[in-house]
Formats: sequence, C-alpha cells, structure tokens
Amino acid sequence: MIDFFRKVKCWSYVNMVRILNLTELYQPSYNRQNYIFLKADKIKRDSDDRVRAIQDNIVSSKVSTYLDIGSQLGYFVLKLSELNKFTDAQGFEMNQTSCAYANALVCLNNVNNVSFINCKVTHDLIHKTPSFDMISFLNVFHHIVHFEGFDEADAVMRELYNKTNEYFIFETGQFDEKGYYWTDSLSFMGANPVSWIHDYLIQIGYKSVEIVNNFPTHLSGQTRAFLVCRK
Repeated sequence: MIDFFRKVKCWSYVNMVRILNLTELYQPSYNRQNYIFLKADKIKRDSDDRVRAIQDNIVSSKVSTYLDIGSQLGYFVLKLSELNKFTDAQGFEMNQTSCAYANALVCLNNVNNVSFINCKVTHDLIHKTPSFDMISFLNVFHHIVHFEGFDEADAVMRELYNKTNEYFIFETGQFDEKGYYWTDSLSFMGANPVSWIHDYLIQIGYKSVEIVNNFPTHLSGQTRAFLVCRK
C-alpha cells in the first residue's frame, strides 16, 4: 500500500511538471511501464540517436557503472541501464525540477539501480565523486566555459578523466555555432572546433578519441561532434 501511494505521488508530480511546463522537456520521458501521461511529449532533442551511438561503440561487458552529467530528465541513464543491466547508474542534474522528475520516473518504472542527484558540477565535486566505468558529459562543457571560465571547465574535464575507468562520452557546443550567448566564449576552438575538441581530449590523456557521429541540436540543424573516448 505504501508503494502504491508513492507511485501515485510520483505520477502526480510528473504530470504536474508536464502540464505546468515547470521544466523543459529536452528528452523523452522514460516509460517502460507504459503509464498514461496527461500531456504529450514535445521533445526538443532526440536522445535515441545518441543512445544508439553509445551502445554501438562500447563493449557493454566492460561497463557496470555509469554516470551522466547534466542528466536532465534521466533518459540516458535509464535507457542505457535497461540495455546494459548496469549495477549502478547515476545522473547529476543542476535543475531541481528536472532531477526530481527523473527520480519520479525511477519510482514509476520500478528501477532499483538508478538514482539522480541535484547538484552543480564543479571540479571539487567531481574530485569527491567515485570512479565509474563510463561517464557521459553531453552539452554541458560550453556552459561551464561561459559562466565559470575555461580554467574551471578544464579542471572539471581533467577530474572526469581521473574518474573514468573505461569510456568517456563527450559532446559540446562549438565555436562554429554562431549567435548564441556562449559562442564568443568558445573562440579558443578556432576555425575548426571539431579538430580542437579531438586534440584537447587526446591532450587530457585519452588513448583513443573517435568521432562516431555528428548530431543536430534543438537549437538548429548545425551539427555537433559526438565523441567516444577510451582510457
């Protein structure tokens, strides 16, 4: 009975967020149990394409733990955990409503090995974080550069390298995406931002850095490089 009321509470929260537009629905809402939600998804960013890119470029037997930074509604963590049977999967999300929404989806879908933490990512936080077999850091780096400066973003990246056991999945805004508030902050990438990103990841220490695809975003058809790195 307690579990029933908990699920009612989580279902009500998810629908309240959707109806009142309390957060942006960038990702699909993970719904393995096929709940009826009261407002249709208007997904801003495709996620299954990136899930497939990750799944096709890792050896799943080498990954039992996973961390997604900037996890939003938790789709990557929940879907990849379903596909790979991770023993532990976590998401870090700065937006409190998005994080609570993701944890409500964990409850509704009876997922036992996934959790989401509401936090702001800093190099000090990552330094205190345990290691994971796979870490994804998707479309967050450029925001940290803009608001906190390159030195802090670089420190986060290097701490993430230290915490990655096997795979690091990376995507970021690029200097060739013009007209956004963060564009000028990425001028250090130069005229060929994809080459800069690739070389930067090699310089951090990854032995293998592969551009496995290029994906558009919810902002425009301009694509971003999607990279899978190995230690």
